[in-house]
Amino acid sequence: MAHRLHRPESLHALVRDMVVKAGWTEAEAQETADHLVLANLSGHDSHGVGMLPLYFQSLADGNLSPASQPQTRVDAAPFLIIDGKIALGQPNARNAVDRAVTMAQTGGVAIVNLLDSHHIGRIGHYAEVAAAAGLISFFWVNVAGRPPIVAPYAAKEARFGTNPHAIGIPVPGGDPLILDFATSRMAHGKARVALNKGEQVPPGYIIDGEGRPTTDPAHVFASPDHPLGALLPFGDHKGAGLSLIAELLSAGLMGAARIDQKPQKTWVINSLFGVIIDPARLEPDAELRRNRTESYLAFVRAAKPMDPANPVLAPGDKERKVRLERQAAGIPLDDETWSQIVAAARQHGLDAESY
Repeated sequence: MAHRLHRPESLHALVRDMVVKAGWTEAEAQETADHLVLANLSGHDSHGVGMLPLYFQSLADGNLSPASQPQTRVDAAPFLIIDGKIALGQPNARNAVDRAVTMAQTGGVAIVNLLDSHHIGRIGHYAEVAAAAGLISFFWVNVAGRPPIVAPYAAKEARFGTNPHAIGIPVPGGDPLILDFATSRMAHGKARVALNKGEQVPPGYIIDGEGRPTTDPAHVFASPDHPLGALLPFGDHKGAGLSLIAELLSAGLMGAARIDQKPQKTWVINSLFGVIIDPARLEPDAELRRNRTESYLAFVRAAKPMDPANPVLAPGDKERKVRLERQAAGIPLDDETWSQIVAAARQHGLDAESY
Protein backbone atom coordinates (compact mmCIF):
# COMPACT_ATOMS: atom_id res chain seq x y z
CA MET A 1 0.00 0.00 0.00
CA ALA A 2 1.21 3.53 -0.76
CA HIS A 3 2.60 5.70 2.00
CA ARG A 4 3.62 9.30 2.55
CA LEU A 5 6.48 10.82 4.51
CA HIS A 6 5.53 13.29 7.23
CA ARG A 7 7.78 15.75 9.00
CA PRO A 8 8.03 14.80 12.71
CA GLU A 9 7.37 18.35 13.84
CA SER A 10 4.20 18.50 11.72
CA LEU A 11 2.85 15.26 13.16
CA HIS A 12 3.74 16.49 16.65
CA ALA A 13 1.79 19.73 16.12
CA LEU A 14 -1.18 17.82 14.71
CA VAL A 15 -1.33 15.34 17.61
CA ARG A 16 -0.98 18.13 20.17
CA ASP A 17 -3.76 20.17 18.59
CA MET A 18 -6.06 17.16 18.25
CA VAL A 19 -5.66 16.23 21.92
CA VAL A 20 -6.23 19.83 23.08
CA LYS A 21 -9.29 20.18 20.83
CA ALA A 22 -10.68 16.99 22.36
CA GLY A 23 -10.57 18.54 25.82
CA TRP A 24 -7.26 17.64 27.42
CA THR A 25 -4.78 20.17 28.79
CA GLU A 26 -1.83 21.54 26.86
CA ALA A 27 0.54 19.59 29.13
CA GLU A 28 -1.35 16.32 28.56
CA ALA A 29 -1.40 16.96 24.83
CA GLN A 30 2.32 17.74 24.76
CA GLU A 31 3.21 14.51 26.57
CA THR A 32 0.96 12.46 24.31
CA ALA A 33 2.44 14.01 21.18
CA ASP A 34 6.00 13.56 22.46
CA HIS A 35 5.34 9.89 23.14
CA LEU A 36 3.48 8.95 19.96
CA VAL A 37 5.80 10.75 17.54
CA LEU A 38 8.90 9.36 19.27
CA ALA A 39 7.44 5.85 18.84
CA ASN A 40 7.17 6.48 15.09
CA LEU A 41 10.64 7.99 14.96
CA SER A 42 11.96 4.87 16.69
CA GLY A 43 10.41 2.61 14.05
CA HIS A 44 7.59 1.40 16.31
CA ASP A 45 4.69 2.56 14.14
CA SER A 46 2.44 0.11 15.99
CA HIS A 47 2.56 2.43 19.03
CA GLY A 48 2.77 5.76 17.23
CA VAL A 49 0.28 8.27 15.86
CA GLY A 50 -1.72 5.47 14.24
CA MET A 51 -3.19 4.81 17.71
CA LEU A 52 -4.98 8.18 17.71
CA PRO A 53 -8.11 7.02 15.84
CA LEU A 54 -8.67 4.34 18.50
CA TYR A 55 -8.29 6.91 21.28
CA PHE A 56 -10.74 9.25 19.59
CA GLN A 57 -13.23 6.45 18.99
CA SER A 58 -12.98 5.56 22.67
CA LEU A 59 -13.59 9.23 23.49
CA ALA A 60 -16.61 9.42 21.17
CA ASP A 61 -18.09 6.29 22.72
CA GLY A 62 -17.73 7.64 26.27
CA ASN A 63 -15.05 5.13 27.28
CA LEU A 64 -12.31 7.76 27.62
CA SER A 65 -12.79 11.18 29.19
CA PRO A 66 -10.60 14.28 29.60
CA ALA A 67 -12.18 14.66 33.05
CA SER A 68 -10.64 11.42 34.33
CA GLN A 69 -7.72 11.96 36.68
CA PRO A 70 -5.55 9.39 38.46
CA GLN A 71 -5.84 8.93 42.22
CA THR A 72 -3.01 7.88 44.52
CA ARG A 73 -3.76 4.88 46.69
CA VAL A 74 -0.36 4.46 48.36
CA ASP A 75 2.57 6.88 48.49
CA ALA A 76 4.88 5.38 51.11
CA ALA A 77 8.41 4.77 49.85
CA PRO A 78 9.41 2.47 48.32
CA PHE A 79 5.78 1.82 47.24
CA LEU A 80 3.71 3.97 44.90
CA ILE A 81 0.27 2.67 43.87
CA ILE A 82 -1.95 4.79 41.63
CA ASP A 83 -5.48 4.17 40.37
CA GLY A 84 -5.28 5.35 36.76
CA LYS A 85 -9.06 5.87 36.46
CA ILE A 86 -8.80 5.04 32.73
CA ALA A 87 -7.33 8.49 32.11
CA LEU A 88 -5.38 9.30 28.95
CA GLY A 89 -2.54 6.82 29.09
CA GLN A 90 0.68 8.57 28.09
CA PRO A 91 0.36 11.43 30.64
CA ASN A 92 -0.98 8.95 33.20
CA ALA A 93 2.00 6.60 32.94
CA ARG A 94 4.56 9.41 32.65
CA ASN A 95 3.24 10.93 35.87
CA ALA A 96 3.53 7.59 37.67
CA VAL A 97 7.03 6.89 36.37
CA ASP A 98 8.27 10.42 37.11
CA ARG A 99 7.06 10.10 40.69
CA ALA A 100 8.69 6.69 41.02
CA VAL A 101 11.95 8.09 39.61
CA THR A 102 11.98 10.79 42.27
CA MET A 103 11.28 8.19 44.94
CA ALA A 104 14.14 5.97 43.72
CA GLN A 105 16.55 8.90 43.55
CA THR A 106 15.77 9.61 47.20
CA GLY A 107 15.59 6.12 48.65
CA GLY A 108 17.43 3.94 46.14
CA VAL A 109 14.44 1.97 44.93
CA ALA A 110 10.79 2.45 44.00
CA ILE A 111 8.05 -0.07 43.28
CA VAL A 112 5.26 1.45 41.23
CA ASN A 113 1.89 0.02 40.24
CA LEU A 114 -0.35 2.05 37.91
CA LEU A 115 -3.78 0.42 37.79
CA ASP A 116 -6.40 0.72 35.06
CA SER A 117 -5.01 3.40 32.78
CA HIS A 118 -6.06 3.93 29.20
CA HIS A 119 -3.46 2.69 26.68
CA ILE A 120 -0.03 3.88 27.86
CA GLY A 121 1.85 3.32 24.58
CA ARG A 122 5.38 2.04 24.04
CA ILE A 123 6.70 0.61 27.31
CA GLY A 124 10.31 1.18 26.33
CA HIS A 125 9.54 4.91 26.50
CA TYR A 126 9.30 4.69 30.29
CA ALA A 127 12.50 2.67 30.54
CA GLU A 128 14.14 5.51 28.59
CA VAL A 129 12.70 8.06 31.04
CA ALA A 130 14.18 6.17 33.99
CA ALA A 131 17.51 5.66 32.20
CA ALA A 132 17.73 9.39 31.43
CA ALA A 133 17.52 9.92 35.20
CA GLY A 134 20.38 7.42 35.66
CA LEU A 135 18.16 4.62 36.98
CA ILE A 136 17.68 0.94 36.17
CA SER A 137 14.07 -0.06 35.50
CA PHE A 138 11.94 -3.14 34.96
CA PHE A 139 8.36 -2.89 33.70
CA TRP A 140 5.56 -5.39 33.13
CA VAL A 141 2.21 -4.42 31.57
CA ASN A 142 -1.07 -6.20 30.92
CA VAL A 143 -3.77 -5.47 28.33
CA ALA A 144 -7.45 -5.54 29.32
CA GLY A 145 -10.76 -4.29 27.98
CA ARG A 146 -10.15 -6.09 24.69
CA PRO A 147 -10.63 -9.73 23.68
CA PRO A 148 -7.71 -12.02 24.52
CA ILE A 149 -5.44 -12.05 21.47
CA VAL A 150 -2.48 -14.29 22.34
CA ALA A 151 -2.73 -18.06 22.65
CA PRO A 152 -1.03 -19.88 25.52
CA TYR A 153 1.61 -22.36 24.40
CA ALA A 154 -0.01 -25.48 22.90
CA ALA A 155 -3.46 -23.79 22.78
CA LYS A 156 -5.56 -23.04 19.70
CA GLU A 157 -7.39 -20.07 21.19
CA ALA A 158 -6.35 -16.87 22.95
CA ARG A 159 -6.16 -16.26 26.70
CA PHE A 160 -3.54 -13.47 27.00
CA GLY A 161 -2.91 -9.93 25.89
CA THR A 162 0.40 -9.01 24.26
CA ASN A 163 1.59 -8.09 27.79
CA PRO A 164 4.91 -6.32 27.12
CA HIS A 165 8.05 -6.30 29.24
CA ALA A 166 10.78 -3.65 29.28
CA ILE A 167 14.15 -3.25 31.00
CA GLY A 168 16.36 -0.17 30.93
CA ILE A 169 19.96 0.08 32.09
CA PRO A 170 21.73 3.45 31.98
CA VAL A 171 25.33 3.73 30.84
CA PRO A 172 27.02 6.75 32.47
CA GLY A 173 28.01 9.14 29.71
CA GLY A 174 26.63 6.83 27.00
CA ASP A 175 23.48 5.48 25.41
CA PRO A 176 21.29 3.29 27.63
CA LEU A 177 20.35 -0.32 27.04
CA ILE A 178 16.59 -0.49 26.39
CA LEU A 179 15.03 -3.93 25.99
CA ASP A 180 11.34 -3.71 25.09
CA PHE A 181 9.23 -6.52 23.69
CA ALA A 182 5.73 -7.94 23.55
CA THR A 183 5.41 -11.46 24.92
CA SER A 184 3.70 -12.43 21.66
CA ARG A 185 5.68 -13.14 18.47
CA MET A 186 4.59 -9.69 17.28
CA ALA A 187 2.75 -6.77 18.86
CA HIS A 188 -0.95 -6.53 18.02
CA GLY A 189 -0.28 -3.01 16.74
CA LYS A 190 2.27 -4.37 14.27
CA ALA A 191 -0.43 -6.67 12.93
CA ARG A 192 -2.65 -3.58 12.57
CA VAL A 193 0.09 -1.82 10.62
CA ALA A 194 0.45 -4.87 8.34
CA LEU A 195 -3.32 -4.99 7.82
CA ASN A 196 -3.45 -1.28 6.94
CA LYS A 197 -0.59 -1.76 4.49
CA GLY A 198 -2.24 -4.79 2.90
CA GLU A 199 0.74 -6.98 3.84
CA GLN A 200 1.04 -10.53 5.16
CA VAL A 201 2.91 -11.35 8.35
CA PRO A 202 5.67 -13.98 8.60
CA PRO A 203 4.67 -17.64 9.01
CA GLY A 204 4.43 -18.84 12.58
CA TYR A 205 3.06 -15.59 14.05
CA ILE A 206 -0.71 -16.05 13.80
CA ILE A 207 -3.36 -18.76 13.92
CA ASP A 208 -6.89 -18.31 12.63
CA GLY A 209 -10.10 -18.88 14.58
CA GLU A 210 -9.83 -22.62 13.99
CA GLY A 211 -6.27 -22.78 15.28
CA ARG A 212 -4.71 -23.13 11.82
CA PRO A 213 -1.53 -21.27 10.84
CA THR A 214 -2.11 -18.18 8.70
CA THR A 215 -0.16 -15.17 7.48
CA ASP A 216 -3.24 -12.95 7.13
CA PRO A 217 -3.25 -10.28 9.90
CA ALA A 218 -7.02 -9.84 9.49
CA HIS A 219 -7.49 -12.95 11.64
CA VAL A 220 -6.40 -11.14 14.80
CA PHE A 221 -9.05 -8.43 14.42
CA ALA A 222 -12.76 -8.90 15.06
CA SER A 223 -14.77 -9.35 11.88
CA PRO A 224 -18.16 -10.81 10.91
CA ASP A 225 -16.29 -12.64 8.14
CA HIS A 226 -14.37 -15.00 10.41
CA PRO A 227 -13.93 -15.99 14.07
CA LEU A 228 -11.16 -14.21 15.94
CA GLY A 229 -7.80 -15.95 15.77
CA ALA A 230 -4.72 -15.39 17.92
CA LEU A 231 -1.13 -14.26 17.95
CA LEU A 232 1.36 -16.86 19.12
CA PRO A 233 3.70 -16.31 22.08
CA PHE A 234 7.37 -15.81 21.34
CA GLY A 235 9.59 -18.68 22.41
CA ASP A 236 6.62 -21.01 22.93
CA HIS A 237 6.25 -21.65 26.69
CA LYS A 238 8.74 -18.89 27.56
CA GLY A 239 6.75 -15.99 26.14
CA ALA A 240 3.50 -17.53 27.36
CA GLY A 241 4.89 -17.82 30.88
CA LEU A 242 6.10 -14.21 30.86
CA SER A 243 2.67 -13.07 29.64
CA LEU A 244 0.92 -14.83 32.50
CA ILE A 245 3.34 -13.29 35.02
CA ALA A 246 2.83 -9.80 33.54
CA GLU A 247 -0.95 -10.17 33.90
CA LEU A 248 -0.71 -11.07 37.56
CA LEU A 249 2.04 -8.63 38.56
CA SER A 250 0.61 -5.57 36.84
CA ALA A 251 -3.10 -6.12 37.43
CA GLY A 252 -4.22 -9.41 38.92
CA LEU A 253 -2.65 -9.15 42.38
CA MET A 254 -4.06 -5.65 42.95
CA GLY A 255 -7.52 -6.31 41.55
CA ALA A 256 -7.13 -4.16 38.45
CA ALA A 257 -8.85 -5.18 35.23
CA ARG A 258 -7.65 -8.50 33.85
CA ILE A 259 -8.15 -9.51 30.26
CA ASP A 260 -10.86 -11.98 31.29
CA GLN A 261 -12.82 -9.46 33.36
CA LYS A 262 -13.30 -5.94 31.97
CA PRO A 263 -16.12 -5.52 29.43
CA GLN A 264 -14.90 -5.27 25.87
CA LYS A 265 -15.34 -1.73 24.50
CA THR A 266 -13.55 0.70 22.22
CA TRP A 267 -10.66 1.12 24.62
CA VAL A 268 -7.39 -0.46 25.66
CA ILE A 269 -6.75 -0.64 29.40
CA ASN A 270 -3.22 -1.11 30.72
CA SER A 271 -1.90 -1.65 34.21
CA LEU A 272 1.83 -1.25 34.80
CA PHE A 273 4.09 -2.75 37.46
CA GLY A 274 7.60 -1.36 37.71
CA VAL A 275 10.73 -1.59 39.81
CA ILE A 276 13.16 1.34 39.58
CA ILE A 277 16.64 1.10 41.11
CA ASP A 278 19.48 3.57 41.63
CA PRO A 279 22.56 1.74 40.31
CA ALA A 280 24.77 3.92 42.50
CA ARG A 281 23.48 1.87 45.44
CA LEU A 282 24.94 -1.21 43.74
CA GLU A 283 28.21 0.36 42.53
CA PRO A 284 28.87 3.95 43.63
CA ASP A 285 31.65 4.53 41.09
CA ALA A 286 29.97 5.68 37.86
CA GLU A 287 33.18 5.31 35.85
CA LEU A 288 33.50 1.68 36.89
CA ARG A 289 29.87 1.05 35.92
CA ARG A 290 30.47 2.63 32.53
CA ASN A 291 33.67 0.68 31.85
CA ARG A 292 32.19 -2.63 32.93
CA THR A 293 29.11 -2.16 30.77
CA GLU A 294 30.85 -0.80 27.69
CA SER A 295 33.58 -3.45 27.71
CA TYR A 296 30.97 -6.19 27.67
CA LEU A 297 28.91 -4.45 24.97
CA ALA A 298 32.05 -4.15 22.84
CA PHE A 299 32.60 -7.90 23.24
CA VAL A 300 29.02 -8.66 22.19
CA ARG A 301 28.97 -6.28 19.23
CA ALA A 302 32.27 -7.70 17.96
CA ALA A 303 30.67 -11.10 17.32
CA LYS A 304 30.90 -12.07 13.64
CA PRO A 305 27.46 -11.51 12.08
CA MET A 306 25.67 -14.11 10.01
CA ASP A 307 25.13 -11.36 7.42
CA PRO A 308 27.77 -8.60 7.21
CA ALA A 309 25.00 -6.17 6.26
CA ASN A 310 23.34 -6.79 9.63
CA PRO A 311 25.87 -6.24 12.41
CA VAL A 312 25.25 -7.49 15.94
CA LEU A 313 23.30 -4.90 17.95
CA ALA A 314 22.60 -4.26 21.60
CA PRO A 315 19.08 -3.42 22.85
CA GLY A 316 18.25 0.15 21.85
CA ASP A 317 20.80 0.43 19.01
CA LYS A 318 18.24 -0.08 16.24
CA GLU A 319 15.82 2.51 17.62
CA ARG A 320 18.54 5.16 17.85
CA LYS A 321 19.61 4.47 14.26
CA VAL A 322 16.03 4.66 12.94
CA ARG A 323 15.43 7.91 14.84
CA LEU A 324 18.29 9.59 13.01
CA GLU A 325 17.06 8.29 9.66
CA ARG A 326 13.44 9.29 10.16
CA GLN A 327 14.31 12.64 11.68
CA ALA A 328 16.07 13.45 8.42
CA ALA A 329 13.81 11.73 5.89
CA GLY A 330 10.42 11.89 7.60
CA ILE A 331 8.01 9.42 9.19
CA PRO A 332 6.25 7.04 6.76
CA LEU A 333 2.53 6.51 7.29
CA ASP A 334 0.52 4.24 5.03
CA ASP A 335 -2.50 5.77 3.33
CA GLU A 336 -5.05 3.85 5.39
CA THR A 337 -3.53 4.94 8.70
CA TRP A 338 -3.30 8.54 7.51
CA SER A 339 -6.92 8.55 6.30
CA GLN A 340 -8.03 7.36 9.75
CA ILE A 341 -6.07 10.18 11.41
CA VAL A 342 -7.52 12.73 8.96
CA ALA A 343 -11.04 11.57 9.79
CA ALA A 344 -10.41 11.72 13.55
CA ALA A 345 -8.99 15.26 13.25
CA ARG A 346 -11.94 16.39 11.13
CA GLN A 347 -14.34 15.40 13.93
CA HIS A 348 -12.74 18.13 16.04
CA GLY A 349 -12.58 20.76 13.32
CA LEU A 350 -8.96 20.24 12.32
CA ASP A 351 -7.63 19.81 8.79
CA ALA A 352 -4.79 17.30 9.16
CA GLU A 353 -3.67 17.94 5.58
CA SER A 354 -2.80 21.54 6.49
CA TYR A 355 -0.07 20.49 8.93
